[in-house]
Amino acid sequence: MPTGSGESLLFRSELHPAVLGDVQSWEHDDELSGLLAKLRSHTERKPFFDTWAEAVVARHLRRRGCALRFEVPTPHDRRADFEVSRDDQRFYLHLKRFDTDRPPHKHLIISSRLRVLERIRRPYVVQVRWHEGLTDEQMQRLVQQAEAFIEQARVGEEMRAVDHDGRELGGVRIIAPHAGESVSVTIGLPTGFIDFSPRIRRLLNRAHEQFMPREANVIMICSSHGDDVIDFENALLGTHIERWDQFPPRGRRIAHGRAPDGFWSGRHFADSAFAVWACIGPKDDHLRARLYVRSGTDGDLAVLSSLKSLFEDDATEDRAHC
Repeated sequence: MPTGSGESLLFRSELHPAVLGDVQSWEHDDELSGLLAKLRSHTERKPFFDTWAEAVVARHLRRRGCALRFEVPTPHDRRADFEVSRDDQRFYLHLKRFDTDRPPHKHLIISSRLRVLERIRRPYVVQVRWHEGLTDEQMQRLVQQAEAFIEQARVGEEMRAVDHDGRELGGVRIIAPHAGESVSVTIGLPTGFIDFSPRIRRLLNRAHEQFMPREANVIMICSSHGDDVIDFENALLGTHIERWDQFPPRGRRIAHGRAPDGFWSGRHFADSAFAVWACIGPKDDHLRARLYVRSGTDGDLAVLSSLKSLFEDDATEDRAHC
């Protein structure tokens, strides 16, 4: 596929052809030629895919009628990744990407066994990991130990499942409450549980440093794995805790809330009202995004309406302090 100048993009075989074609058409685009040039300049994998995420977001916004300015200077020698304008509304978008490098999951052998855990009547998101090569008997042993643990565990607790000889089979962690009546299972890394929240919190801080004063600013954090949204919410809103100072909702025995360690906790970074989580894989031809709106924000309602139409039909309000 020609690029116009003869230059080619690295890692192009890993990209979605339709998206690649659109990005390469920006050769003489007044708004986005600089983004294409930046993408072409990268010879290492991480910076290339960091910039590819910017390109996917730019394509998403352009296809929805937005005018864009790329890398707009802000005070203190910083730059906003995009100035976005549509229908007389304007905001500045600050995009940060992180890659958790999760290996692909093998669902076929173990999915039927894990379904047993989803029948446990406890309203928790439960992360399960296991070592490759387990026999059916070992997987059954892991599930049995997981069942016993989940029946009595609290948010934040974890356990190791072991074989009859003491060798580790895998583990289970209770990572969050959820609105359902039964357990929701997610998959963890075989080597152990990793909390990416501190890393995401640093990215939120860095994005805030790029804010345009006295303007609407939006932070977008993206990765290529949907499960990372849990760590994103912990970084933005605070980690899940049990709240013994509050009455639980009707039908629940325990009240849950957020610890005051989130980017939006209390009055921290009070000028930040909007955040977006996005899942962007190299082979994706569209953007999957979720908008978060800080509770009690006095942000511009017109900007909020525009953000909802751009990133999600139904915005998610911060409930960190409810």
